[in-house]
Amino acid sequence: MTGPEFRSYTSSMIAKTDADTASFETQVAVLAALAQDTRLRIVGLVAAAGERGIAAGNIGRTVHCPPSTLSFHLKELSRSGVLEAKPSGRFVIYGLRREVLGRLAEFLAVLGGLPAVRRGAAPPVGRRRRGRARGATGTDQLTMFSE
Repeated sequence: MTGPEFRSYTSSMIAKTDADTASFETQVAVLAALAQDTRLRIVGLVAAAGERGIAAGNIGRTVHCPPSTLSFHLKELSRSGVLEAKPSGRFVIYGLRREVLGRLAEFLAVLGGLPAVRRGAAPPVGRRRRGRARGATGTDQLTMFSE
């Protein structure tokens, strides 16, 4: 099964977690935008800047990217919905659209067979979980390497 038939099958398998969950094609576009090392570093930098965002020039200096290349990467990240550009005087400030990455996380959780992750549903930091010790594998756990 390949092409449109596969796409239709996989998108019908994926449970929608919210009424406003982006389409399968939108998630593919977000993954494609993040599947490049410079763009992933840019997203990390913008995320670290928090709510105030970061100017395009500062992004370029930090990731050591020429202006034309930086412009291309910022355009791809903005077009996919990961970043939002806001003019501020002579500068363009980029901010992270966290809701887009949140929907991507929910999408990936469903693909992985996990229940959809809800914001605010994570256990508090520092709280111990019951169950197997960290690093232990059970028969129900998928491992990448055989022993």
